[in-house]
Amino acid sequence: MQNAPPSQRDLIEALRARAKIHYAEPPKLTLAFYYGWYGNPEVSGKWLHWEGVAPERQQIATSTHYPVLGAYDSNDPKTLERHCQWAREAGIDGFIYSWWGIEGYEEKPLPRLLDIAQKHRLKVCIYYEAVPQPGDPRSVLTDLRHILARFARHPAYLKVGGRPVVFIYGRAMEQLSLAQWAWVLETIGKEFPPGVCAIGDALSRSAARVFDGIHTYNPVGALVNKPLEAIQSIIEAHYREALQMAGAFGRIACATIIPAYDDTKIRKPGIRTERFNGEAYRKQWQAVLSLNPDWTLITSFNEWHEGSEIEPSVEHGERELRTTAEFAPRFKRLGARPRMATPLTALTGEAIANLRRAWQGKTIGLLPDAQSEALFWLLDVGLSFETLEYADLVAPGRVTPQRYAALVYAGGEGYRASVNAPDDVDRALQAYLQAGGVLLALPSAPFPFYYADGKEANRAARFGLPIASSANRPEAGRTGFETPPTPGFQFRLNRAQVQAAGDAPFPFPSGGDLRWRPALRSLAPAGATYIPLATLYDAQGRNWGDGAVWIRLPGSGAVGYIWFRLLETPYAPMLLATLLGLAGAQARR
Repeated sequence: MQNAPPSQRDLIEALRARAKIHYAEPPKLTLAFYYGWYGNPEVSGKWLHWEGVAPERQQIATSTHYPVLGAYDSNDPKTLERHCQWAREAGIDGFIYSWWGIEGYEEKPLPRLLDIAQKHRLKVCIYYEAVPQPGDPRSVLTDLRHILARFARHPAYLKVGGRPVVFIYGRAMEQLSLAQWAWVLETIGKEFPPGVCAIGDALSRSAARVFDGIHTYNPVGALVNKPLEAIQSIIEAHYREALQMAGAFGRIACATIIPAYDDTKIRKPGIRTERFNGEAYRKQWQAVLSLNPDWTLITSFNEWHEGSEIEPSVEHGERELRTTAEFAPRFKRLGARPRMATPLTALTGEAIANLRRAWQGKTIGLLPDAQSEALFWLLDVGLSFETLEYADLVAPGRVTPQRYAALVYAGGEGYRASVNAPDDVDRALQAYLQAGGVLLALPSAPFPFYYADGKEANRAARFGLPIASSANRPEAGRTGFETPPTPGFQFRLNRAQVQAAGDAPFPFPSGGDLRWRPALRSLAPAGATYIPLATLYDAQGRNWGDGAVWIRLPGSGAVGYIWFRLLETPYAPMLLATLLGLAGAQARR
């Protein structure tokens, strides 16, 4: 049993170990998210998750539609029996069961559901919704031990390669760092070999490095206000890059589809998309046939609050079940996805050898919570680095340019700014730069140094990083954006600096997190030498700032920055090698 929290070294070793995970040919599955949290007075003695039930009007205040079965109880065996019958008839292979904690009321129906699912040749697995103590990975171990001991031994529990499957929801993903999740998965694997098959809720390259597979619960953000004729192409663009990436790393690639979404009864103002008389769901199934993921996920079987259910309703009958029954068998007949391994770096052996020689005798200091693609690149290339705690940064004489030729920030948007006194970490980093050090911001999220001690602060400029925020009305060369305001965005590399680059531009990402946070020359410190490495242009040729940049500060220090999504492109190794080469040269000055 683990009692002490993991050290930075423990976290890095766990990340290193996760790189060895590989699934050559996972089973082809269609799974539906399932909720066992409903209760009524007849079975549970009170209403649970149903409010304002009016059977005579076929209305429920907290449900977008009205179930054919009425306001049922998830503990009613007849209800579970009917759900499993419907699922089997529709070609669904199993349920992803929403789980909220040990002995919670949502857990009560699960043993009976597993028994009934077994009878209908269905599988069930857990959707892990929330970390009991955010920030403490040990609290997840307690939950996983319970899940594995109480449920995963059941014959109906879904397993891949002997590993019980656990999906991790985005909320829980955010409550630990990716490195902490890696430590959890490695630790539980030692206690319960061969461990769990964890499917993370993120379509990022870094998540694919850590988890056994990647998914997203809900593609609604890409579908809001979109016409029917655009839905198939939008879903294909939303998942294509992530599926290819997951396959390249030997991970399980999932694509989630949804008949529609409408949470306006429970949230204000809420979000609503159209079913288009069932055609929106059909278009997404067509996208699935085009994409051929390993697993197709359906949101949802019975999330009635958000109007995403395919369970029969008074309003829509069995329409979505019939659509599922039509397409799920066609999906299974597609066969396995091609799984081509790709090189861990696009650099030649000679380039890697030159980089290692340039850094011989020098050490990189890795700031806490590292989890971006830059970390994995450092592991792949074999440059020498040491992991640092925040206390190391403020220890007198501990972090100097002589000891660490560069510091690498490879975490998300938040950092710890204060250890012994307010903002003492900030002052330590500033002193390091003033002494001639190099700080490389290579983050796993859009805006490094944005949250200080858990509060919005936007401290990047304190360290000479000229990063721009987004705006309600984005402007070329002045702001970032949340999503591209116009089509046709492309990057161009600075060939004078990025030697291996060709002349051809490459496109802005089409799916995933598209929050653009550029470096701008206009925001750089006065007197700084500003060298762009990758610049974003729109179709009209307007400059939208730089996604990779090297800046020599007016003193003797320097900073570098690569936008987090660029770290997930095939050009990342060249950009990283360029920055590390410049940093190595800076250290010799």
